[in-house]
Amino acid sequence: MFTALCLSDPHPDYVNSGCSKRTLSATRFAGRYRIIDFALSNMVNSGIFEIGMILNSHYQSLIDHIGTGKEWDLARKSGGVTFFPPYLTDERQSVNSEIDGPLYRAARALTKSNNEYVVLVDSGIIYNMDYRPAIEAHKETGADVTAIYAQKVVDAETAANAITFKISDENRITSIRAARAASAMQNISLGAYIMQKSVFLQLVASEKNCGMPRFSKELLGNALRRLTVMPYEFMGYSAQICSVETYFKYSMEMIDPVKRNALFNFEDRLVYTSRRDTLPTKYGKTAEITNSIVADGCQIEGTVINSVLCRHVRIKPGAVVKNCVLHGGIIEKNAELEWIVADRNIIVSENRRLIGESTYPVYIERDRII
Repeated sequence: MFTALCLSDPHPDYVNSGCSKRTLSATRFAGRYRIIDFALSNMVNSGIFEIGMILNSHYQSLIDHIGTGKEWDLARKSGGVTFFPPYLTDERQSVNSEIDGPLYRAARALTKSNNEYVVLVDSGIIYNMDYRPAIEAHKETGADVTAIYAQKVVDAETAANAITFKISDENRITSIRAARAASAMQNISLGAYIMQKSVFLQLVASEKNCGMPRFSKELLGNALRRLTVMPYEFMGYSAQICSVETYFKYSMEMIDPVKRNALFNFEDRLVYTSRRDTLPTKYGKTAEITNSIVADGCQIEGTVINSVLCRHVRIKPGAVVKNCVLHGGIIEKNAELEWIVADRNIIVSENRRLIGESTYPVYIERDRII
């Protein structure tokens, strides 16, 4: 009865920081996972097996990761995952110049679906949720739209891209606006909306491309007087990644077993990811590992402290990696890294010393030699 549409948005703060070679949802997280894994796992764990991926730019890594969707039980004759990449009229034009946008084509395909309802999600927000209770609540209340939110305190980095709801005493959303950094709890949108197919098609009737901020604040926000938009609170762990700083912050939170379990073991729901036939991590005689997450396929002969290592990271003897998130690459002998976020296929030469700050981690682009 339900079709899911995932918006894959390259947040400006994330792209402008240099992380522009893949869409945000394809970024590695907590070792061997990708951010998109949480959105897809939420869908299949909720019994939703017809999913449309609305892509924007730099999406090849995301398509390579998902493939046929076999790991999420989406390799099906009926349903499964469908990609809607952007079309350009001229190779010199930017993604914002599309004449046949992915959202428009997804909506057009949706009209042919027999499913009555749509779940629209932002694939860049991380949480572990079964949508079925929210779907039942949506049906019982008779709302036009049900918006999923969490009560959170947000800092300046997160507030720059977060959306907040004002909820009336009648439990109805009366205002949708940008969040503000504050010490008080706010009703922060998780970028997930449940609605009838007809309501969704009405909201996006004139849209070819639409990110979650525009859909929330403008399309849905301007329709609050004529549509009944009801809130549904999610009580578990959530993380909105929109910049290198927020990515680093939430990646480091995964080292804490309490927060890691709150995400990966919440109500015993599994998070699925694509399998890779890689060898187990090899630890040399000189390896020292303290309070870190280490994915498979690594080779460690140096020191790793309070760090997250994704697949295929090699730490050579004498190298020290502290408070870092490394996606892959080689850290040569006696190199020292602290407060660093490094992309794939980087090489840090011998005796190099790279130091960032906890509030401003240094980002190293992929395929760089330092």
